[in-house]
Amino acid sequence: MPRRESDVYPNLEMPGSPTPAADAGSAPSTTESAPAPEPAGSGGEFDGAPDDEEMPLADHVEEMATRLFIVLAVMAGVAVLALPYSDELINFLWYSFLDGPAENCARIAVDAAQGGQAAGPSGADCPHVYSPLALLLARLKVASLVGLIVALPVFVYQTYLFMRPGLYPNERRYYLAAVPTSLVLAAVGVAFAYFLVLRAMFDYFITYSDRAADLAFGLSETFNLIILMLGFFAIVFQIPLFVMLAIMMGLVTRQWLVQRRLYFWGAFAAIAFVFSPDPTGMAPLMVAVTMIGLFEGTLLLLKWTGTSSPIPSSETLVNRRPYAYLLFALVGYVLSPLPVPTGYYGALPSALTGPLAAIGFAPSIVVGGGIIGLFELTAYLNKNYYGSAKLWRGLRRVRLPVWTVAIVVGYLSTPDPTLFRLVDQFGLPLSAAAGTAVALLLLFEGSLLVVRRGSSEGSEE
Repeated sequence: MPRRESDVYPNLEMPGSPTPAADAGSAPSTTESAPAPEPAGSGGEFDGAPDDEEMPLADHVEEMATRLFIVLAVMAGVAVLALPYSDELINFLWYSFLDGPAENCARIAVDAAQGGQAAGPSGADCPHVYSPLALLLARLKVASLVGLIVALPVFVYQTYLFMRPGLYPNERRYYLAAVPTSLVLAAVGVAFAYFLVLRAMFDYFITYSDRAADLAFGLSETFNLIILMLGFFAIVFQIPLFVMLAIMMGLVTRQWLVQRRLYFWGAFAAIAFVFSPDPTGMAPLMVAVTMIGLFEGTLLLLKWTGTSSPIPSSETLVNRRPYAYLLFALVGYVLSPLPVPTGYYGALPSALTGPLAAIGFAPSIVVGGGIIGLFELTAYLNKNYYGSAKLWRGLRRVRLPVWTVAIVVGYLSTPDPTLFRLVDQFGLPLSAAAGTAVALLLLFEGSLLVVRRGSSEGSEE
């Protein structure tokens, strides 16, 4: 549907709207001194942005294909440049999460060739090649991952060029600012997967499987998981960018997203469980929680600023000061050597954990999903059979906290909450953790001072 000009430029009057000059005996309005701009279309409608023009569908498809080709060409070109360094990247990624180093695996292979026997376990999680093309495909995958990360901002910029004729000036500025932001978010997503997600996953897999079998890591299967998680999180961390763009460009509002947040939660969970190759449920759970956390964090940031911009005003910073102090204290606690939750897997009945361990199913899904299922079943029965409006309003009000608590409780029911153990491993001395919290507090107060000074200078002008 065509947008009205007043929807984008609210200060402009629509042609044909009544003015004080139209009233008999009234003084001429000052707004009549300048003629109102003529709309591009007829009937008081503004047909599009200033540079918008109609194009045949075939031209649109051709332009879209051309810009997609540019993105793929950049991705392929970067992948070709990264290919000569693929072996070093493979070793770096492999032995970042598994025992090594690579020299041990090379020595084991040489000893096995001289003795005429297959190499056995010797303290190193060496990659095993089970097909002739496994190593070649691994090289292509790691090079393609580098190309994907570099091509993400190119993709954002090409979509901007494709949509530019239909965008208003303020929308163009938002889109252009998203190009470097996309690269930064992709790098943060890869770092998040590298330092946290993959380490937790492999730690969990080894602990989960080592009690039942001798582990031998196939190059293709293991490296597929590493590449998929790194690339997937580079894309997942674009969620805040897309939410911000949609809100700033007026496509949706924060309230609209809040009212439909459970639909997004369900979509994130479905995507995570479809594209995460892990039958134990550990990888899909971490991906789903990350996607939901990014989505909710973006909405919380917009609520915190009180506007559609992620940059808060000085008044907003002052009003949110207690929450900021609480967050800094939590960061200091997490970084300190103080104890963190250890889970309660041992307290679960063996009648539940035994069958789940036999079929390779994670207790976190059963416990967390069971809580959510019981809550939603209660809401369904009340809505369709009992019909208490008061109970229905109460259930709607606590739905989000119940889902959040269910996810946390479900994760604590895992055999070994690896995330908390990783927090203990990266713990800082108590003085350093307290210094970090104080530094964050000083940075917050310094930012507040700068924002206040900028606001006062702007008001004086």
